[in-house]
Amino acid sequence: MQSKKYYLEKMNVTNINIKVLYNYLKQEFGREELFPRMVIRRNFKKSIWEAVYLTDGQEKYGYAIYQKEPGFKGVFIAYLAILPKYQSKGLGSELIRQLNALFPDGILLEVEDPDAAKDEKDQTTRIRRIRFYERNGLALNPNMKVNTFFVPFRMMDNIDGTDTYDISLYQKLYNRILRLPLGSIFIKENR
Repeated sequence: MQSKKYYLEKMNVTNINIKVLYNYLKQEFGREELFPRMVIRRNFKKSIWEAVYLTDGQEKYGYAIYQKEPGFKGVFIAYLAILPKYQSKGLGSELIRQLNALFPDGILLEVEDPDAAKDEKDQTTRIRRIRFYERNGLALNPNMKVNTFFVPFRMMDNIDGTDTYDISLYQKLYNRILRLPLGSIFIKENR
């Protein structure tokens, strides 16, 4: 049996493709984690966000939505997921491996802070997610605990030197996403 060859395919920005991707997002992310559909659509139409699918040319297995920030060498991953029916098959690691090849200057993403979990099960899920990213070459930034729209997050990256970004970069990323200077109001360091 021949093994599948996976690659990243950039999403063509059309209204129907944005709708399909938004439906995928609703499967994996809670309502509190999702930007409104109109914000997501606008970010794709204005080329603030881009998306890639992990595919073998036949099926779509997962996706990543990312943003490049001028003056920042790495890329900020806003959403990353493997579709539910393909989870626990090593495809998450494959997606990150492919993203690392696409973005050799590094990846920055946020994970929910385990210290703010609502119960033991939630904490276990959050820790499991962090361990997954660590196994795939990312590390928690010890200097970045943030509160984003009242949700505590930790920042993870595989960028050389954690001093290459700070809270102001993270605020700028959200200002571009929302097209309003809300980053300095709703994104604070959580020490």
